Amino acid sequence: MDPVTGKNDGQKVTSEAERLTGPDAGRQSSPDQAQVKPAQIVVRADPPAITVTPNPALPVTVEVTQGGAAVGRMPVAAPTPPADPRDVTGLMAELGLTEDDSAEPTALVLPERLREVAQALKARGFMLMDTVGLDYLTYTQPRPKRFAVLHNIYHPRDHRRLFLRVWLDEGQPLDSLYPVWKAANYLEREVYDLMGVEFVGHPDLRKVLTPDDLEGHPLRKDFPLGETPTLFRDGRFLDPAAFRAGVTGQQSGLTGYRGELRRGRGEDRLPPVMPEGGPK
Repeated sequence: MDPVTGKNDGQKVTSEAERLTGPDAGRQSSPDQAQVKPAQIVVRADPPAITVTPNPALPVTVEVTQGGAAVGRMPVAAPTPPADPRDVTGLMAELGLTEDDSAEPTALVLPERLREVAQALKARGFMLMDTVGLDYLTYTQPRPKRFAVLHNIYHPRDHRRLFLRVWLDEGQPLDSLYPVWKAANYLEREVYDLMGVEFVGHPDLRKVLTPDDLEGHPLRKDFPLGETPTLFRDGRFLDPAAFRAGVTGQQSGLTGYRGELRRGRGEDRLPPVMPEGGPK
């Protein structure tokens, strides 16, 4: 036995280099040798992101240490959420206005302060978008006065919007906003025509929609309406007086019926049809 290799003299000794590069490289000589394990693919998934929203109802505290040791906790102010850039609550307070109970930001303005408030808003970059008149004569809930004029004021850069509501009595005039915004010209003429509100200081206050010989203002709740019943093909007709009473909540029924066709009688009465070639 060779004292160096520990092999028998007649046994061929194969070096490590020959085993790896020789003709039998990669060949397993016996099952006792180590077998090649199949490759394994390990997929590592990042943990899901967890968003923690602080509860504003719970106090926020920090740990107080002294000399490297914790001695207690003290409360700190919770972070305030960012303010809405379209909020006009501060603007109304700055102008001394009272906020109205409405779905949109609305301020109550006294008639004698309307032009003053409009000039202050124009100086801040606001513009007049619309003006409408409202008649609360038959409104179900009490209102301070019968009429109201509502001005829609808008800022084109920061997109803030504010409505100015002015309550008026019957025949009470209101200052025109034409000296502040020229857009009030036709807007106030329409309110004057349909609602009868007079705007003091308007350069050309006259009708814009209805004929000159029409007396009254069509959008007032007490304006008389000329009506004709509408007949349908199935024998049903719409009575204007009953329809209007149903809309205002005075009656529940909205339509009248010629019931012969519905009860199976009067087959000789056919519903009206359009004549050939259209109406004559």
